[in-house]
Amino acid sequence: MRAAIVLLLTTAFSASPPASRDALAQADARFEVASVRLHTTSGINERSGIEESPAAIRVENLPLKNLIEAAFGVRDYQFSGPGWLGSERYEVVAKPPAGYTHAQFQPLFQTLLADRFKLRTHRETKEMGVYELVVAKSGTTLKESTGPRTFFTSRPALISGTRVSMRELAAALTGLLNRAVFDRTGLTGVYDVRVEWTPDSATGDPGVSLFTAIQEQLGVKLESGRGPVDVLVIDHVERPTLD
Repeated sequence: MRAAIVLLLTTAFSASPPASRDALAQADARFEVASVRLHTTSGINERSGIEESPAAIRVENLPLKNLIEAAFGVRDYQFSGPGWLGSERYEVVAKPPAGYTHAQFQPLFQTLLADRFKLRTHRETKEMGVYELVVAKSGTTLKESTGPRTFFTSRPALISGTRVSMRELAAALTGLLNRAVFDRTGLTGVYDVRVEWTPDSATGDPGVSLFTAIQEQLGVKLESGRGPVDVLVIDHVERPTLD
């Protein structure tokens, strides 16, 4: 069984927000040289992810679906396409242009996907199912942070950090639930956050769900609704030319 962990490793760069749409449209954003190969081995402990440095960007054992997510700053629920987008895995080794910075990652990979996978896309806003993060009727139990910010953890079974805004919490929940979560709490401060629950796959006993945990432990809850979501429409895509 293949490991399900996908890592984004940014070597020598700090995290930065997605590039603007103007930046994403740069026609001259192109790797000096790039190799795309089909990943042909399989194993439980295989590494999967993206390693980034000023000298080279390496993709190991990732499906095109994950590359689209990284290149366009979208999540799984924001686009769809043929089944092979998630089943066929690729290796990419690319040399960035001189003076490369992390802000160039998305436009460079968008050009690579257009060149090698013939990917053509456009963006739309669609009404779809979302979650709204609201204060529970019993009132929030969140405490405003007084100390320094610590590492913000968001993974199955745990959300934890200090000086966390509700916008950040909503973004973390979006990733965990694979559905857009909008902050409707009206809470504008930064808070100490710790939520623990039992992932469905962890045990035969359903245990404590994420929905129950955030209400009991933070005094906020998720309500189902509908809202406008930015989606990436795939107009055309082909299996790549390989090296």
